[in-house]
Amino acid sequence: MPSKVVLERWECSYLAERSGGWLLVYGRRKTGKTWLLRRCVEWSLYATVARSGECILEEPGGGRRIAGLGECMDAVVDGLRRGRGTVVIDEFQRLPERYWDLLAVAGQEAEAGLIACGSSLGIATRVFDQRSPLLGLFEAFRVDLVDVADAVVSLRGRGLSPREAVLWSVVARDPWLLMHVEPRGEPWRVLAQHARGLVPAARGLVGEVFVEEERQLSRVYDAVLQLLAKGYWRAGDIAARLYAAGLVSSPQPGSATGVLRVLEEMGLVEKVPLWRTRGARVYYRHRSPLVSLLYQVADAVEELGAAPSPEALRARYGVELQFTLGELLAKRHGMRRAYSIQSLGRDVDVVLLDRGGRAGWGYEVKMGSVTAYDAESAAAWIRSLGIPRAGIVALGGVAGEPRGLDESLDAEALVEEAEKLSRRAREQTAP
Repeated sequence: MPSKVVLERWECSYLAERSGGWLLVYGRRKTGKTWLLRRCVEWSLYATVARSGECILEEPGGGRRIAGLGECMDAVVDGLRRGRGTVVIDEFQRLPERYWDLLAVAGQEAEAGLIACGSSLGIATRVFDQRSPLLGLFEAFRVDLVDVADAVVSLRGRGLSPREAVLWSVVARDPWLLMHVEPRGEPWRVLAQHARGLVPAARGLVGEVFVEEERQLSRVYDAVLQLLAKGYWRAGDIAARLYAAGLVSSPQPGSATGVLRVLEEMGLVEKVPLWRTRGARVYYRHRSPLVSLLYQVADAVEELGAAPSPEALRARYGVELQFTLGELLAKRHGMRRAYSIQSLGRDVDVVLLDRGGRAGWGYEVKMGSVTAYDAESAAAWIRSLGIPRAGIVALGGVAGEPRGLDESLDAEALVEEAEKLSRRAREQTAP
């Protein structure tokens, strides 16, 4: 069993500061919501709604007990009225809506804060629907993957080298991974070694999203996730593949965009703006780099029962690294992350856009080192596209002193930038 690695997150400060109010904490499963609530909030009562229709009640230092939903909600309302500390209802999406009116009434005289935590697709939509009795009572707070800067800083603090910390931050943003592997060495080799156990976990995680919505994991949704992992990113290409497999009734892009929109709302898919890319405006991809990597090798693992090639995972890992560091660079500059695919398939790994959609920075991202000549060539090509500033991110550094480069970042410099961003995020959550 790997030693426990704790990723310190800015969300902890946010939840601690706002736990006296009413919060709806939501997001995809296994992003660390429950861990954050248990660790960062001083709660007086913690109620977890079980699939069985019962409830697990906990008080600090008082152990756990199972109760019916009626008794559970009586305890919640009593806790809100007494005002001794924040009350938490976890797995809120499982609570029947007939109890929502009770919470709405309790909210009028509550002396304590309430945090409702849910993982399903529609929980935020249902709570904030104009017909909901809870409308106006809750502030929404979405928990996504671990912030890139927080992951880098936490892993560096764990003793990883700067390069290891940056590389592992790509997949450690899914905190459940660290329950199964020790973050040391080259992550693609560790993933390949543990793939036979991790692939079912990732597939089960995705399937659980649909279970919570009382629907089976549809073949079409799973097929889309597999296609994204294999490098399909255009809605039209995805629709054509789905149509060829008999999963949709039309090969038109609209057949896929609706599915992609649902998966995006679930936190499973993201769309990255494309800058000056002929014939496309968005690039669809897995939101989670870890799930993307595991889906990529899922067929081989499940059908052959064999561990995948580390080299195959390494090739894809570079792509996931560029999008991950794109998030960090975008926050650093206060801009929006984008991507650009040019003629003959050449791309700009990271394009940063201002509020008007104009490109301000372009970056080339490399896992290793680059020569001064290669860095100069990349910078010249980026500028030739009309991007005013060009940078190189090379974890192994740039050999020599390249000219015409606005910025060069190695792994150590990225760790320093991550530390600044992590501190800034916590300062911004302060009252």
